Amino acid sequence: MSQSGIAQKKYVMFIDESGKPYGNSPFTVTGVIMEYIYSVNANGKNSKLKQKLMAFKKKCFGDENIHLHLKQILQAQSPFDINNGITTKHLQTFWQELPIFLHGLDFSIISVTVDKDKLNQYYITPKDPYDVAFAHILEAFYSFISLNNAKSARIVLESRDDYQNLLVQKAFFDIFNTGTIHLNVKDNSDKIKGFIFADKKDFCYQSGLEIADLVCNPLSRVRRGLKEVNPKYVNYPEHNPIFTSICDKIFKGDPNHDFRNWGFKKVPILKKARPWKIV
Repeated sequence: MSQSGIAQKKYVMFIDESGKPYGNSPFTVTGVIMEYIYSVNANGKNSKLKQKLMAFKKKCFGDENIHLHLKQILQAQSPFDINNGITTKHLQTFWQELPIFLHGLDFSIISVTVDKDKLNQYYITPKDPYDVAFAHILEAFYSFISLNNAKSARIVLESRDDYQNLLVQKAFFDIFNTGTIHLNVKDNSDKIKGFIFADKKDFCYQSGLEIADLVCNPLSRVRRGLKEVNPKYVNYPEHNPIFTSICDKIFKGDPNHDFRNWGFKKVPILKKARPWKIV
């Protein structure tokens, strides 16, 4: 219990990325924040998130245990192909139901898109895209922790190869240990209790990682002014229904703030923001 008598909650931020940190293509890191008790499977029991996710998978694909990976679904690749019994009807159902499903989940979003072209164009010695992304992700996450009077928080990422894990870990701890101009590491850093690399099918964290994977690329594309997805074999609507269904989950610190300055950033910021339009 906090001094105010309100029970303090534990949170987990599940992180996914879209694009590559090298080269000139855009690079996005997205954090999906959920309550620990809501999202993490423990003691052999499925979390509420896992139960909802299994029901969604069963409704769309007839298989509650299939692992959702957006890239494979977009391209109708195994296990989401005809050789595995997946029909066009299955895919249509998935894309129709996904916005409704995501809207009904309890989570907050912090997403940062790094324009590496502009980093290289405007800075003589541009920072590593991971450093840039994690600086903004942690600034917003610390604000979230403070505003929600969190008891503790963990950060969970899907494990990649050893070298990429090392790059991510270095970027995180550089910011975690030293802070930034806008981030005082003394504020709430003691509440970060873990930085975890988990296998995509890890029993405890699988469901949260799947949700992060489902929203990261659509958020990245919309932030860059593109249609959120172009799935194979499906005539997808132009009005970005995924983004429309989750935009109220984007963290913005205060109801009167512009979410582009908080949980839906595109950096570096080189010009005054214009009125927001989804497409």
